[in-house]
Amino acid sequence: MKRVITVVATAATLASLPAPAFAGAPELRTVSLPFLWSRSELFEVTPDGAGGVWAGGMQGKYCVRWGDLCPVYSDGNPVVRRRVGSSWQEYPINGWTGQGEIARIASSGGETWIAGGPSASTSSSRYVARFDGSAFQNVTVPTSSINMLATGPAGTFISYWDMDARVLKRTGDAWTAVEVPGFGNINDLQGLTATDVWAVGDREQPQVGSVPAAAHFDGVAWKSVPLPAASGNDRFLKVVPVAANNVWAITEKYLMHWNGSAWSPIAPPAGYADFADLTVDSSDIPWVAPEESASPLKAPYRYSGGKWEAVTVPTGIEVHDLATVSGVIWGVGRQGDGAAAVNGS
Repeated sequence: MKRVITVVATAATLASLPAPAFAGAPELRTVSLPFLWSRSELFEVTPDGAGGVWAGGMQGKYCVRWGDLCPVYSDGNPVVRRRVGSSWQEYPINGWTGQGEIARIASSGGETWIAGGPSASTSSSRYVARFDGSAFQNVTVPTSSINMLATGPAGTFISYWDMDARVLKRTGDAWTAVEVPGFGNINDLQGLTATDVWAVGDREQPQVGSVPAAAHFDGVAWKSVPLPAASGNDRFLKVVPVAANNVWAITEKYLMHWNGSAWSPIAPPAGYADFADLTVDSSDIPWVAPEESASPLKAPYRYSGGKWEAVTVPTGIEVHDLATVSGVIWGVGRQGDGAAAVNGS
């Protein structure tokens, strides 16, 4: 029998969800990085599954301006580094050609994948590779570009757009199509187990535009999950399942919580830019990072005890991607013309 989920919240209903309070103000401190050619930036940070982290981005990007034009420029070169203990390690990125950046890293259960290409942090990636323990090996995908890369208990997935959302799962040495209903784009796919998986993104709604979309996989089939009524253009960006009745996610405009039967939207901090990333710490407290915006810079926030708390970061550092690694929060971004990394708890 088809499961029916009743939605009890609307986008106008802002939830205040209780969460354990932390003692003292949250603070992230600078982590030293290996030398990177300016201009450099990190776009992605994720746990490596062994207590360390992977970070990806670019270095050596430049533009020689002539008025409003940029006749001489470089998209830079891809950067992938792994932090093990207190040192960073670099591995070959085999099969890469040309310039560009690594903007997507997915790592879980001994599998690590990367994706990138020219300006991939703001568009689709065309290069996909799997880590074999000593180097990244290029993996052919049956599309010219992808917009989502994920790996976890349910397997490794990519998504791309071809008049509608298309999802492919890695099966042996091939990619197999997966039917996920109700999407125009899938932006993230994460699972607790092979039978408890979430996909989030957006779909087009007449006279409204893009609205959030979500689906759940129970080990047998994907089923669309109803959402609060949308009040305008918005889309899901990230999802972090903690338990079957405890799932956090972000749209561009809201922090969202799933309690097992309904989504509750939580308004962002006052004056906050659109969200860019989400992680949930070991105390079930969500942390969010802002989308890049004009000055003044916006700090990451966490939602603790039913209220937003600004996270202190070193002056001038922009943090746009977050991860929880062995109870420690990591963030990456840039400081001026150089890449930046921070961590703390």
